[in-house]
Amino acid sequence: MPGQSAHFVPALPLTSQPLPYLTFTGRAGFSGFPSPAQDYEPRTLDLNVRLVKNPTETFYVTATGDSMEGWGIYDGDLLIVDRGIKPRLGHFLVAMFEGEVLIKRYALHHGFPHLCSAHPDYPPLPLEGSDCQLWGVVRAVVHEYLR
Repeated sequence: MPGQSAHFVPALPLTSQPLPYLTFTGRAGFSGFPSPAQDYEPRTLDLNVRLVKNPTETFYVTATGDSMEGWGIYDGDLLIVDRGIKPRLGHFLVAMFEGEVLIKRYALHHGFPHLCSAHPDYPPLPLEGSDCQLWGVVRAVVHEYLR
């Protein structure tokens, strides 16, 4: 598959689906908090507006495998990927590496750029001398608790 081009279906059309958005925050730990009724101001939130910043350059992909669990990307998670972002060290990338689509973290390993997994069973993949085509930078991850 080296040199293969992929056809992307952009995250369009964006259909508006605003949902209620609470203006107070939810705490993950109990420390006593003010009544949710205090200062309640009803508003809505459209996840397309929040997560898709570049609609014509954005696509969705589903993660498979366990190599990225240590960084919060699990099997079955939905990734929002933006092809318009210039990758920087530390970004999570979707790339075609040696003919396989991978989701990895862009990092330096022994001073050289690699695609890295969170799981120790998957060694860093060197970019130098490899056949690698960047598909995009992961902007967000949607992890469903109930499927």
